[in-house]
Amino acid sequence: MIEIKISQELQYLAFFHYAFSLAQAKPIFQRTNMRPAMFRSLAVSASLIALAAPALAQSPLEQALAASAEGPLYAFDLTLSAGEVDALMRVDPSQPEGERLSVISPEPEDWSEDFAKRVENMKANTDGEIWCQDFAENIPVADATLVSETDTTATYSFRPQPGAEPDDMDKIYKHLIGKVVVDKTAPGILNYEMMAEKPFKPMPVAKIKQFEMKVACDRAPDGRTHVASLDVTVEGSAMMKSFSQSDRQIISNLTPIPNSGTGSR
Repeated sequence: MIEIKISQELQYLAFFHYAFSLAQAKPIFQRTNMRPAMFRSLAVSASLIALAAPALAQSPLEQALAASAEGPLYAFDLTLSAGEVDALMRVDPSQPEGERLSVISPEPEDWSEDFAKRVENMKANTDGEIWCQDFAENIPVADATLVSETDTTATYSFRPQPGAEPDDMDKIYKHLIGKVVVDKTAPGILNYEMMAEKPFKPMPVAKIKQFEMKVACDRAPDGRTHVASLDVTVEGSAMMKSFSQSDRQIISNLTPIPNSGTGSR
């Protein structure tokens, strides 16, 4: 459901095709658990444990990435602003696949052809996964650098890495730099950013002059952090044509779905 949508000149290249969609079958946000490896020993003395304790202490980043992803399902509102489009949608992940997203406004008779196609794609790929924890797999803990710290937060820079599930972003991660802000008091991801260091060509017929993605997270009622806003800006050229596009998606009004269990959603 959450996606990066680019101009039609790049669509056939599948360059950013649902780079941040939340598809049910193989959601691109679906990440493996990034719990850091911990030293284990079947038989060590108390003195050795005491000596090893400082070395085993987790950094704020490790603690945040190891936070639990389990919890109930939530229905929520999605506000989409892209170009001339301002839309309000409602997502209910308890509904059957293909029926989880409904458009509240604008009315169907006011939809453009492009917006109608986008709604069709979003309905087909929506499952309701909105958790900031799912960015964890793209953050290489060993190579992340602490750049600033307060009493409650820590900010790290890193080079994004591909996740376990292949997606269309894998080939461009090497062109991006990332920044993540984590909570030190209640481990979790609070902000997540990726941007291009300089213009690059993902393929011979396309050049990206600017790519920037900013995610702000908020706490769900159960304490997990979810995507509260997603801002994406893409500028470049493809097939001898220039394009510039900005998207803003806001998630709000989370409503717990009764008896939805405590799975990884």
